[in-house]
Amino acid sequence: MSLLRNDLQVALNNLHVALISSDEDYRDAAEFVSDSAVKELFMQLAESRQVLEKSVAVAIRASDDLPSVPDPDRQTGQHLLQRLEAAFSADQTVEIIDQRLAEESQLEQLLNDSEMSVIDKEFPSLRAECLTSISEAKEKLERAKMS
Repeated sequence: MSLLRNDLQVALNNLHVALISSDEDYRDAAEFVSDSAVKELFMQLAESRQVLEKSVAVAIRASDDLPSVPDPDRQTGQHLLQRLEAAFSADQTVEIIDQRLAEESQLEQLLNDSEMSVIDKEFPSLRAECLTSISEAKEKLERAKMS
């Protein structure tokens, strides 16, 4: 492991941190939402993110680096703000789903960033798997929102 990260290591670590954040945000939202079907959906999506996290962690180690983790204080603050926004909305469940949809879009933007293309050379299917997961999550969240 070197003191300086190369472009691949930076991209993988950024992706890893984003996936962990997504996983934790889904788990936090599942604790807050009262709709049992939505709660179950959030837990399923968290578990699918955890699978991707592990794949990215393996890729990071294969690139001779160690995985990074999100800032816990920042995560706590974000969770608090999201709960406050949901608490003051007319329909808390829809607000929380909208928050998750916005996070999915941010994760998708991160993956589509040109700096992430460096991942494709060493791990050609990794970004595609993540983008597929995001697409599926968005579809499920939109269906839950309509229920």
